[in-house]
Amino acid sequence: MNVSECRERLTELLQAQNVLIGQANDYLVTVRQAIAGNSLETLQQSIADPGLAIEDIERLEQQRYQLVERSGFGKDRDGFEKCIAWCDDEQGRIAELYQQLIQGLLQMQRSLQLNSLLINKGQDRIRRSIGILTGLGTSAGCKTYSSKGKTIDPLGSRDIAVA
Repeated sequence: MNVSECRERLTELLQAQNVLIGQANDYLVTVRQAIAGNSLETLQQSIADPGLAIEDIERLEQQRYQLVERSGFGKDRDGFEKCIAWCDDEQGRIAELYQQLIQGLLQMQRSLQLNSLLINKGQDRIRRSIGILTGLGTSAGCKTYSSKGKTIDPLGSRDIAVA
């Protein structure tokens, strides 16, 4: 494969990956906002029409590494960076697209972590609420108060002599 073919195809692949990752990041922001705002309707709409094209992103990644290998470089990150140095133009367009890809992937990772944190916090809040309402499965952190303002055992237990 010659330099211009490699440059053209690599540019196409990186642009396509960046578009898909941008769409995935937009989707994750929408989901995060729905979770944070307790907007069940928005969350259901987002889940019904998922914007995470992970398979497509992975397919493009695989094509990119196959292209790098056909160009005579290794399939690892070092080989990819050598391929960029070999076929990039004077403006450094491929290197720029690659940096955009890295930034998009890092943003996606942060969004996934934040969404996970929000979901876990919501689940903990629900567990505590259920524990307080039912008196079952509560922890020491879920104390209730008597009418006199004193804390009571969340399980409602008392000495056997009082019973």
